[in-house]
Amino acid sequence: MKQKICYILFVLLVLLNIYDTYSTNTLLSSGKGFYEVNPIMRLLMNAFGQLTGMIAFKAIALGWFLSFLFRAKTERMENILMVGLLICVGWYGAGMYFLNYKSMLLLGGMS
Repeated sequence: MKQKICYILFVLLVLLNIYDTYSTNTLLSSGKGFYEVNPIMRLLMNAFGQLTGMIAFKAIALGWFLSFLFRAKTERMENILMVGLLICVGWYGAGMYFLNYKSMLLLGGMS
């Protein structure tokens, strides 16, 4: 049961990352003064290009979570993973709502 919850949370995290990539790329390309607030992401985007830097960072982060998902064999590891995923999905979801989604509404990119 916990493993299914972890997989569902991971899928939600993937969907949040897809929305983040789309909305961040749209906002940064708008020329309206939006900027990336994550200094690590900003560094990668400057080094590899806006979209390539975002995708590379997200692929590494999601791959890291996925490796834990496949290695969680004990109940303790599943509990730690589930709590970590819950925190990430909640925190990331709030960030996407308060930063990207509201900014996209201001930009007129979402209805």
